[in-house]
Amino acid sequence: MSMIKSYAAKEAGGELEVYEYDPGELKPQDVEVQVDYCGICHSDLSMIDNEWGFSQYPLVAGHEVIGRVVALGSAAQDKGLQVGQRVGIGWTARSCGHCDACISGNQINCEQG
Repeated sequence: MSMIKSYAAKEAGGELEVYEYDPGELKPQDVEVQVDYCGICHSDLSMIDNEWGFSQYPLVAGHEVIGRVVALGSAAQDKGLQVGQRVGIGWTARSCGHCDACISGNQINCEQG
């Protein structure tokens, strides 16, 4: 993966500042997405302010993303995605990624989460 340029809060309630980091090697199931647009919603503000008590800093907020696939891990290459493909990433939730619900795109009904 390449260096990621983002905006992050470096402490609870902090202003968003330019932040660059190296995410490390692309794992087999990973998909690297070049973000074109990202929404910030109330839950992101709660995370920035550590309202729920489990935020870790620096914190890169935003979980509603539109972008393009720029790299695929070895196990992600047969999942119907292609480099250059435009993708949307919705809200995130605890899910295993392996049960029938997750595999069929219904992570909200994850048997493990």
